[in-house]
Amino acid sequence: MAAPRKSAQQLAAREKARAKAQELTERHEKLIDLAAEFFEQQEQADFIRSDARQKADALIAKAEKDAESAVRAAAERVQAMLEAGEGKAAVAARLGLSGAEVKRMTEMVSQHPEKSPKAPADEHAA
Repeated sequence: MAAPRKSAQQLAAREKARAKAQELTERHEKLIDLAAEFFEQQEQADFIRSDARQKADALIAKAEKDAESAVRAAAERVQAMLEAGEGKAAVAARLGLSGAEVKRMTEMVSQHPEKSPKAPADEHAA
């Protein structure tokens, strides 16, 4: 058998090298695509967390505002009981509060007297 020519060997070697390079390039491109998808998913996760934090902060702020309003309304009821002639000690005992808590609530109402409620009996008499 005749030995293959050097140029045929070189051509075969080049083809083999090109095929291997193509294989490596395709693998490299696939890895780049996967890495890009990874970073996109990481950004999506960060966005989801950030969005959830913003929504939670807004919800908590609204809840705090609503809770403050409810506490103010409760304080107004304490004030109405006092205005109805009930003593501080009796109001505290009836509501399970300390004297200091009754005082704090009446101070809360007296800070904004324009929002002070009428006693429930006064509303029905009008």
